[in-house]
Order: sequence, then C-alpha cells, then structure tokens
Amino acid sequence: MIELKDYHFILDGKPFYVYSGELHYFRMPPAMWDVHLRRAKEAGLNTVSSYIPWSWHEAAEGQFDFTGKTHPQRNLVGYLKKVQAHGLKFMARVGPVSNAEMVNEGIPGWLLDNYPEVFVRGKEVTNLPHVTLLSYLNDTFLKFVGRWYEKVLPVVAQYRYPEGNIILVQLDNEIGMVHWLNKAPDYSAGTEKMYRQFLQERYSSIEALNRAYGTSYADFGEIAQPSSGRDDQPKNLLWDWMNFYQYYYARYFNSLYEAYGKSGVGLPVLANIPQFYDFDVRGRGVFSPMTTMMFRDFRLNVPDVIFGGAYQMRRLDYENYHDITLTTEVVKMVTSPGIPSVCAELQTGIMRDRPKLYPQDVELNLKTSTASGLNAVNCYMFSGGKNLPEFGAFGTYHEWQSAVSSKGEKREHFEPMAGFGRLIKTFGGLIAQTTKRCDTAIGFYPPIYTTEYLTGPDIERWEWDKMQLFYDGLARLLQIANINFTFVDIQRASPEELAKQRSLWVFSLDFMDAETQKKLADYVAAGGVLILNPDIPVKDLAMKKCTILADYLSVGVESSFTKKLFFYIGKNDYLAQGRITAFSHGADAKIVATYAGGKPCGLNVSKDGGKALILGFGLNHMFDYHRDLILEFARMAGVKPSVKVDDEISAIARSAGSHGFLFLGNFHDTPRETKVRMVLPGETRESVFPVSGKIKLHNRSCSVLALNVPLPWGDKLRYSTVEILEIKKAAKGGSITVSGCNGCQAEMEIITSRRKISVDGKSIPVKTAAGRIRVNFVLNGKDQIITLL
Repeated sequence: MIELKDYHFILDGKPFYVYSGELHYFRMPPAMWDVHLRRAKEAGLNTVSSYIPWSWHEAAEGQFDFTGKTHPQRNLVGYLKKVQAHGLKFMARVGPVSNAEMVNEGIPGWLLDNYPEVFVRGKEVTNLPHVTLLSYLNDTFLKFVGRWYEKVLPVVAQYRYPEGNIILVQLDNEIGMVHWLNKAPDYSAGTEKMYRQFLQERYSSIEALNRAYGTSYADFGEIAQPSSGRDDQPKNLLWDWMNFYQYYYARYFNSLYEAYGKSGVGLPVLANIPQFYDFDVRGRGVFSPMTTMMFRDFRLNVPDVIFGGAYQMRRLDYENYHDITLTTEVVKMVTSPGIPSVCAELQTGIMRDRPKLYPQDVELNLKTSTASGLNAVNCYMFSGGKNLPEFGAFGTYHEWQSAVSSKGEKREHFEPMAGFGRLIKTFGGLIAQTTKRCDTAIGFYPPIYTTEYLTGPDIERWEWDKMQLFYDGLARLLQIANINFTFVDIQRASPEELAKQRSLWVFSLDFMDAETQKKLADYVAAGGVLILNPDIPVKDLAMKKCTILADYLSVGVESSFTKKLFFYIGKNDYLAQGRITAFSHGADAKIVATYAGGKPCGLNVSKDGGKALILGFGLNHMFDYHRDLILEFARMAGVKPSVKVDDEISAIARSAGSHGFLFLGNFHDTPRETKVRMVLPGETRESVFPVSGKIKLHNRSCSVLALNVPLPWGDKLRYSTVEILEIKKAAKGGSITVSGCNGCQAEMEIITSRRKISVDGKSIPVKTAAGRIRVNFVLNGKDQIITLL
C-alpha cells in the first residue's frame, strides 16, 4: 500500500524516498529491456518510469495494443512484468499528452487528421518540437481521451501496487507548456462560453464588471476573451484572463482525474510542471514561478495531487544553483499541506549533445534538489533509445546524453547516480521523514508572475524586475547568504497562516490588491516582521490609487530615481539596480538608507509590536557586498542563518525531531573548505564541527552529512564530516562504509560506550568525552569501512 503523509511517501507502512529513472520501453527492443533494468538496479534506483504513449498504443483509430501483437515494443504488459521481476517499482505516465520529442506530442495522428476541432496548430517555435496546440476541454478531444483511459487504465490497475509494482500515475504532461511557448490561448467556442461564465461568477452582475473594467457591456453574452495579451488593456481585465486560464487548466486536469477515478486504480496522481528554460549553456528556472502559477488551482479540485517539476539546468554551478530552491519552493507552495513534492524530470541527460553533461552536474542536481525538500526524483533520461521511423520529432536518434546509452553502456555520470543510490538505500527512509529547516519566508504575490500570455512594455518591465531584482536579486542573495526560506502565497494565505512566519520578505512592485495590502498591515500589527523590496504598493490591480499598507505604516512615496543609482548606509555607498524610491515617513520610522541629498530610501518602521523594513532600491547580486547587505538587513529583521559556514559554501539542513541531514554544496570550480556552526537536530546548544581541521569539498560537489542518526546496534551517529554510504549491524557492534576525497581528513562523533574502532581493519585512536567518542582518519578516495566493536 502506498500513502501520502507528512510530506513524504509511505510504502507498506514505512517512509519511502522514490528514486526513479526514465526508461522508454517503446524506444528499445525487448531484448534490451533486461539490460537497462539491470543498469537501473546497479544505479540504486528503486523505481523506473515511462510514458505510455497514446499514439503508440492506438496507432490506428480504435485498435489498441498493449501486448505486442502489432509490434514487440508495444508489449507494455510484458515490460511491466520484467520491471517487477527486477524488484523495481513503476511510475506510469499515461497521457494523453506525452511530449517527449514525439511527433504530435504523442497524440495520435488519426485524431488530429480526422477531428481537427481538437487542436489549433501554432506558429513554429525555434528549435523546439512543441507545435501541437490542443483545445483541452473540447468535447471531441475529451471523448477520445476517455476512451484511451478506458483501455490503458485497466492495464495499470492490473499491475498496481501491492499486487503489482505501479506506485504512481502521472496524468497528462506539462499542461499548458505548448500554449505558453506559442502565446496561444484557446479561442474555441466552448472556451469562450466558459470564459463568460467565469466572469459572471466572479462579478455577479454586468454592472460590477463594467465598473471594474471601465466598459459598457449590456450583458455577459457580449464578452469575448482579449484578442491578445497586450498590456495597454485594463490590467485587472488581463489578470482576470490569466486567472481564467488557471481555472481552465485545473478544470481540464479535474476531467482527467474524474476519468481516472472511474478506473478504480486508486494510486496517487502526479501533475508535471514545465519549468527550466535554456539560456546558452545553462538552463534557468526564472520562468518556474510563472509556469507553476498555471497549476495553482489544481488542488482546489484534486487536493492530493502531487506536483513534479522539471529540473533541467544544463550546467549547474554558482550562477544558477539558487534556481533549484526557487523552483522547489514555488511548487511546494501550490501543493496541499502534507503532500510530498517531487521532481518528475531531473536532468541526468540532455536532449541535445551539447552542452555536455558532466558528473558534477548530476551529483549537484540530485543532492541539491533533495536538500530543498523533494522526496522523490525521476532521473530523465536514465536510458537512451531509438525512435522508430516517423515517431520522433527529431528523427530516430534519441540518445539524450543519458546515463546509460541505448546499447546499455554506462556514461561517466552514471557513477554519481550510483553513489546517490547507495545513499538512498541507506538513508532514504530517514531523509524522507525530514523537512527543510527554514530561517524565514518569502511572501509570494501571484499577480506579478501570472503573465504567460501577456506582452507589452509594462510586462517587459516587470519581467526585467523579476529576473534582475528577484531571481538574481533578493531571492538569490538570501540563498547565497544561506538564509534558507519557504514561500507563502500572501494572496491566498489566511492571517493565521501568515502569523506562523516570524518574518516575511515580500518582493513587491507598486501595485497590490487592497485585501492583500490589508492582510500585510494586519500581519505587522500582530507582531510580524515584514521586509518590502523594491517598492511599497500604492495602487491596486486596476492601477488605481490604493495605499492601505503605506498609510498604516505612515509611509509615502516622494519620488523615484533611475539615474545615479547609489544609496548610502552611513558613509558607505552601494549600487542599486533599476530604481531608487525616496519616502516620506512618520515618527515610527528609522532611516536605514538614503539617496543623494539625504533622501530616505530605506526605512525601519516599528508599529504595534511588529516591524516593517522598507527597502526602496533594486538589489541584484552584482557585487559580493550585496550579500553582506542582505545579511545586515536580515540582522535588522531578527533573521539569521541557522547553519553557518565559510568560503561561499551552500548549507541546507533537513531535520525531523532528533535526526537530520546537512547538505553542503560547493558550486565553484575550485575546492572549498569550512567548519560548520549549527544546533544539531534534537539538541539545544550550537555545536562547531569538525573539532579538528575543516570539511573539504571538491570543486562542484555536494556532501550529505548525517546528524544524530540512530545506528541499528543501538548507538547514535552524532555527526560525520564524510558521506556515509552503508551501515551494517554485526553480532557485536557494526560497520559504517564511507567515501570521500583522497587525502582529506574525516571526523566522526558517535554516542556510544564502545571504545574499539578500526578503519579498514586498522585500529585508530579514539577521543572520549561524556558518553561520546570522536575519531579522525584520512580518506583515500575509495570506500572505507569503519568498524565499531
């Protein structure tokens, strides 16, 4: 039995970390299935995943094949039996859309040819195969999707866990991605009718809508969707339109879920979100808040839906690693409480053969994504394959720089996957029980990011603000300062939910609806600490004057400057980006930063037991002193990192009660070293470790360190400065297998009464104190066994 509880998976009553890899059975001959499944086991995977393409299994209308009658690579039933024989679980991605570089995104050609009402062909998108635009809620489309589900889901039901090995089902794939890339809304008659109904429910009367939009419609029947997303239209109209598409996508997913529910499969369902976007040799997650907003309403109809991101950042290093946290947190934000978040497509391959994927990219991705709070990853692609003629959008070639080639040969980034697999085999259940330790919260305001179909100068300006002042500004600076955060949807969060956050950093532009402004004012009045940057809102979503928050804080906007962007704290000057805003203020405010001539541009306002830090200047990580500034502003807000390290190392802790794990990441191309200062899980006083020397991290590497982890023979590992890959209990005591960089010092502290310890059979000195022992030894770059007797 598989359950969802406390943000993780429960399999047969035990916490379970899903470590999966994508193998496409339909892209390899059955003779190779065993070869690739053995590789999956060798990599330490406990699950494999695959699309089940509609176009492949219903190649001709009404003719279904799941047993290989028409082609051996259609033998889904045979493949599922082999997966189970290898002791692997399975995630079934049943469509209707698959994408996956298939012609027509995996939608049968006969459907598009014979029933053209189901789709709209979009304009070409450079070097992308995504050009099939479906009218998701078209009656004809849903009828054939329903028939597809009626045929494929009984196969899934037959092999569901525990009778079989299927534990998760993904419905559709990356809903709305093709539409977003093409800026192509659905203008079908049915959707236009739905849009009018949506507005009628929102405004009740045509008079209320006319007042909001400044229009003169006689009735709702006259209304049509905007013909474009140009931003010279009323902004509240555009946001209503974007909210409609959140509703539209959610309604489509709910229709799939209802059809799924009739099948009786009963397994948890997953929705995969498109996120990373290529920028030269790096992928960036800068669009992930926007694309995730497209899925915001899914949980209103399907509360237990699991959201899975797609983490494909090509080269992963110091310049873009913060995108993993941003992407994960926005996914967690739209997920129902207690439901785990996953990565449905974690980059262990790249569709093209350049940029090259290196082992460091894979190791950092696996570990940093887990550090950020994920409890399942699906490695995409794990195995390469070959398309049959006219099946693949890029021809027959489909190697994908995968960890295992189509011939079954291991590529060099297979090794970090296998290392992570050993870690998960040893600690997966314990990691799954933990959650990310957060020092503060980012207050996320959705309208800023709900822009997928919008264009024009205002949208371009906001996109620049988000890119430069949030993604690579405020949010990045918090991350590189190791001030770990969660996201809160301030528009939907209740006052009680906001009150749980002791501090709230809100990336705010000059507009915000009245209700949310009032909510933030109440948050401060209740004792919260609010940090606003770079603007304080003075307008509502209709761009009309609305100064509820500013009035409460007795703050006014005096002027805004876009030249000579230096602000001053004391005698020190700092460079801003975008703009600097000068404020008027009341007696409750203390000036913390000024513009030329002493004009206040940074205020610390004390009000009703709470505090608001208003930073009226754009921040971007242009200079490292901007990181120091964030730390200073955090100090003013009473926020500090719960884990302190040196040398620009990333530190994220996950904990649960008395145990946890520390993820130390070096995203630089040179080695780094550090001591760690933190309160260990289950303890109350800060510890500093290692006592002797420092922890050394190779270039572009990450170490996962166990903290206060129970050992199966009754002792407890308080900390280790080297990764532990295996723990074995013996008749007396047991052994711990570790691996780390050749020549580096390792330190381990264990709560035990034992005094005999050896490394690879050789006794080593032991330091004892207060029921603990501490040992130091030199690593040799290979597996080493520490034995306790």
